[in-house]
Amino acid sequence: MLKNIIFTACDAKYGDFLADHWLKSLRENVDCSNIDIVILDYGLNEKQKERLNGVKIVKCERDGHVVNIRYRDMKKYLENHTYDQVLSIDGGDIIFQSDINNEFERHKNKFRAVFEDFYLPFAEFFSSDCFSKTDAKKFREFFKDKKTLNGGVVFAPANKFVELCDYVVTTIQNMSRYGPDQIAMNYFMLNHDFKALDSDYNFAIHTTRRKFKIRNGIFYDKNDHKIPIVHNIGYFSWYRPIRNFGYGHDRNQLKIPLFYLTRMLYLMMHVIKSHKKSK
Repeated sequence: MLKNIIFTACDAKYGDFLADHWLKSLRENVDCSNIDIVILDYGLNEKQKERLNGVKIVKCERDGHVVNIRYRDMKKYLENHTYDQVLSIDGGDIIFQSDINNEFERHKNKFRAVFEDFYLPFAEFFSSDCFSKTDAKKFREFFKDKKTLNGGVVFAPANKFVELCDYVVTTIQNMSRYGPDQIAMNYFMLNHDFKALDSDYNFAIHTTRRKFKIRNGIFYDKNDHKIPIVHNIGYFSWYRPIRNFGYGHDRNQLKIPLFYLTRMLYLMMHVIKSHKKSK
């Protein structure tokens, strides 16, 4: 029986969170007996690596933005190792709260990821100087009436994931910018065998429309079920909606003014884009 693999990428900035929250929550909630955990290392310090015991740490060259070059290095690793399913997941702003092995077994021949609840203008922001003129135009046209997927959690069969990685790294022309990976990844998956994941498996706090509650540091849905994968998204630390985010009963306070202000902003953008779509 082939094993599955979980990839994440990290540097020293997020290495403490990776060891103390991401990995701890994974091991305490997910049966990893049939899973290899691989950390792509873009500058972890020695103390952090010591605390990441029991996982495979792969030293990588940091010659671009991590969100982009990780696809090159995941592809390289998969070309030399054999797996059934891949989970590519962010390492600096995600915690696990329950087992996710069932998602490795569902729709195994398809890409799986979560749609954002709001229309987000990724193509408009990142296409102009990151792709060829032909690709930039194609992406803007393709995404003008579509929601996008959140690339922080992607399940896929290993062979198809290699194809995705190849497309991302050959299509992006500016690997130093934050963001273009989202466009290339979205375009490829939505044009191939794809199945939408339930948002429980990438519960992005800022962009979800679903009700949730936080009790003793644990995220629950409106029916009091633990949310399996919680994602405290936000490029800047001040923009992330959860203060003291992590795994533990003393963690996770909602930044109430920021949360509702951002929710209003996303709703406005969503309404504007929906109105343009209806014309």
